[in-house]
Amino acid sequence: MTTMTAEPVSAGTGPVERKPLMSGPAILMMNLGFFGVQFSFGLTQSSVNPLFLLIGASPDQLPILNLAGPVTGLVIQPLIGAISDRTWHPRWGRRRPFITAGACLCAIILFLFPFVGILWLAVICFWLLDAGNNTSMEPYRAFISDRLPKAQLARGFLTQSMFTGAGAVLANLSLFLLQKVGALEKNAGNGVPYWMYVCFMIGTFCILLTVLTAMARTKELTPSDEELAEMRATPKGLHHAVSEIADAVKTMPVAMHKIGVVFLFQWYAMFIYWQFLAVSLGETVFHSNPEDGGPAWDQAIAWSGLQNAAYNFVTMISALFLVGFARRIGAKRVHAVALGLASVALVWLARIDNQYVALVPMIGLGIFWASAVGVPYLMVASMVPARRTGVYMGILNMMIVVPMLIQTVTFGWIFNHLLGGKGSNAMTVAGVLLGIGALAMLWVNPPDEADESPIVPLGAKRSISVYERVVVGSDGTPTSLYAVDRAAEVAQAAQAKLVVVTAYRDADAGAASGQAEGMHRDVYGIDAARDALERSVTTLTRERARYIEQRLVAGDPAQALLDTVGVNPANLIVVGNRGLGASEGQMLGSVPAGVVKNAVCDVLVVQTSALDEDRIFAKERAPGRERTLGRERTLGNERTLGKEPAKASASGDPEPLADTEPEGRPPTQ
Repeated sequence: MTTMTAEPVSAGTGPVERKPLMSGPAILMMNLGFFGVQFSFGLTQSSVNPLFLLIGASPDQLPILNLAGPVTGLVIQPLIGAISDRTWHPRWGRRRPFITAGACLCAIILFLFPFVGILWLAVICFWLLDAGNNTSMEPYRAFISDRLPKAQLARGFLTQSMFTGAGAVLANLSLFLLQKVGALEKNAGNGVPYWMYVCFMIGTFCILLTVLTAMARTKELTPSDEELAEMRATPKGLHHAVSEIADAVKTMPVAMHKIGVVFLFQWYAMFIYWQFLAVSLGETVFHSNPEDGGPAWDQAIAWSGLQNAAYNFVTMISALFLVGFARRIGAKRVHAVALGLASVALVWLARIDNQYVALVPMIGLGIFWASAVGVPYLMVASMVPARRTGVYMGILNMMIVVPMLIQTVTFGWIFNHLLGGKGSNAMTVAGVLLGIGALAMLWVNPPDEADESPIVPLGAKRSISVYERVVVGSDGTPTSLYAVDRAAEVAQAAQAKLVVVTAYRDADAGAASGQAEGMHRDVYGIDAARDALERSVTTLTRERARYIEQRLVAGDPAQALLDTVGVNPANLIVVGNRGLGASEGQMLGSVPAGVVKNAVCDVLVVQTSALDEDRIFAKERAPGRERTLGRERTLGNERTLGKEPAKASASGDPEPLADTEPEGRPPTQ
């Protein structure tokens, strides 16, 4: 097969500038820092509360001691998000300075934390650690949204969920395994065991290594001239950042308000779980409590780390499937089911007296956590303006920390006066609240289509899907050019790559002479195919198609299209209904019929038979006149056909031509 080099299509500098697609390894590298950030957060979840108890705190004080997380999240995350939205430095970028600064602060505090032996100093360290986590986390999520086109957002946030689970797994496993090392069993002078020192040192190393590596290896896209001008014109300062947050709250999509209702129950419950897991396991499994201490209580602390590692391991696995389920049945239903599983898990956990059986409910909690850390952020990233992603990610975090803040100031009294000071009762209450959250998610009405997420639906009916690639075949005839024109418009709307395929026969050009006049003909020979392909992309200006790939394929036209899309259902094939092989009066030609029958992805059939071909050919022959097929068509002339079971292809992927996707403008040095 012959290849040719296509002319690059510029990314342009206008406000509709497109984001270049990223390779799989590049997406992994970009998300690597979440491993270290989540290791730090995992230590906060599993070891900080036991550490408070070791240096003199009582269980009923845990909620108020955990006030640091909600307050820093409520204040820092939206402010950092709003400030980073209006920040740009030619060398350091937009989000990377905040991500790096937060990670460095976390590393310093993680190193110092276990040396603290006074409760009030430990609380200060906890505040600073949460401040660092919050400074890194939301700009990092906004960074993913900034860097990826919509077609890759799902993969980006899925990868984030995987690294989030992996970091938490390592953090909690280190707490469990190091506690078993005989040389680390002794306590330091402040009462903190040496194995906990080692855990915090590992956290220091992980967050520095992963975050700094990810930020060094992933560049931010340079904003357009219009975006830079808007940043310079935007007033600076804390007052204006607060005003922007207030304005964003007033104008945020209805779907975000509905998510906030569910979050009220969800995060109140999860804060109870993190604070009282060790206390609950101590009562029901190890028959110990923090007041008495001893080896049994140390076992309860270590096993709580293993419990958290177990659910985060399940998170890593289930994250591979949740986004796909959300696309099929709607994120509302997926998240409701996940909340229901977590509810059953925690109610059951409060009644288990065997430490190994206690690991089983973590399956349900892990599935829920995969949904909680991925699906809501993906929905919000796809439904809000790109230029305000940072502030809206911060607002979403406000919806998380407000319930936590309420929990810290109310649950201490509830724990002592209504629950009898029993951790197992606290775990039951957390399960019930998660169940209410599941019902609230089902109660939420689907949003209007205008407020619906184009990536992962909340539940409304949608009139368009998002595709990674739009594949269209062309033989250079006016009717095929019309199909190319329609494919370009779909690709632009979906922010997808456009792939134009021209198939040709390895036969003498004279073989086509026997075909009837007026019928579409196969393309014979590489030269004719190259000419047809060149004519197919001539009219694709940068405003209509930013990412174009051209392919010349020797063989059957229908098979060429099927081989190009492969087995990826996220692609779309566009064909004309009167393409090659169409006889008069026939609804579909042989090529579109073969594609519809065998494709594993969606197929868009363009109604080319409705065109006045004599007028089109006349316009084609008019010298110096540009084709305007796409501007003369009507919007109702196409229909989308559903998928049918695929037949195995006998050939591999066709060799692509040079890809004309731009790499994006690198940051100015």
